Amino acid sequence: MISISFPLFVAIYLALFLAGVLILWLGYEWIRRRQENRAARTRVFCRICASRYTDTSSADLIDCPVCGSRNERLS
Repeated sequence: MISISFPLFVAIYLALFLAGVLILWLGYEWIRRRQENRAARTRVFCRICASRYTDTSSADLIDCPVCGSRNERLS
């Protein structure tokens, strides 16, 4: 058996626990940013009436539902 002092065991346990929390936090942050970027692709901002709306079509030019002007996707 490997002999290890109690303070060293606590330090190793704490370091492993904090590393696990950091990995989980980074993973969730990465997933959240990917979802945010996907949602941003569907948002369109009208330059004429300043309204914001979502459009899921793949067209480059989209008609504004408020004023009817043609708008380009920003992203």
